[in-house]
Amino acid sequence: KKSMAGDLDGVAGVNIYSAVHPRKLFLSNLPKLRTDPELDLRRAELERAFRKYGGPSGAVLVSVQKHSSIAFVEVASEQLADLALVQMAGKYRITKARRTKHEALMEERAKKEKEGGGGGGKESVDWD
Repeated sequence: KKSMAGDLDGVAGVNIYSAVHPRKLFLSNLPKLRTDPELDLRRAELERAFRKYGGPSGAVLVSVQKHSSIAFVEVASEQLADLALVQMAGKYRITKARRTKHEALMEERAKKEKEGGGGGGKESVDWD
């Protein structure tokens, strides 16, 4: 019998990447935000809390939305993400984030361009 996994080999993102994002963290069970000032306060709080995981510059990318109880924090490296998971587990409900389909497609495109020298293999069609 042919396995179902063989049928998915050509699908973008399958067997190409790890489903877990190496540098992005997912925080859940946060209090819901109702106003823009609360949103700004949450963003500032998370930027301060995760600053030491932002590498030499201390910069982290924080994504929060109104009426949501989750947030995403992207840190400088996979090692710093692992360290943040351990050290911040007592303060936040935190796990590594999963990659989106868009991230999978972008990674696949970058891999093909790297292997193929820029993706110049497409034929051009003269419509005149």
